[in-house]
Amino acid sequence: MFKPSDWVWVHLRKDKFPSQRKSKLQARDRPFQVLEHINENTYKIDLSLDYGVSSTFNVIDLSFCDEGTFDSNPKAN
Repeated sequence: MFKPSDWVWVHLRKDKFPSQRKSKLQARDRPFQVLEHINENTYKIDLSLDYGVSSTFNVIDLSFCDEGTFDSNPKAN
């Protein structure tokens, strides 16, 4: 489904990310890049250390992000 270098949205489940996800109406943080396809259901994501969780995610927690909908290098501006 995803391949390395794809950009994905990570579903921040309240039980896994309590400090980052306070409300289901909260805006999404930012997309993350796929680093590795581990198996048919698991991907390794380039996740910031600020989240304090494993960087491997089940495919159900990921959704494809169109690169045209965000600036992948905000510091370049």
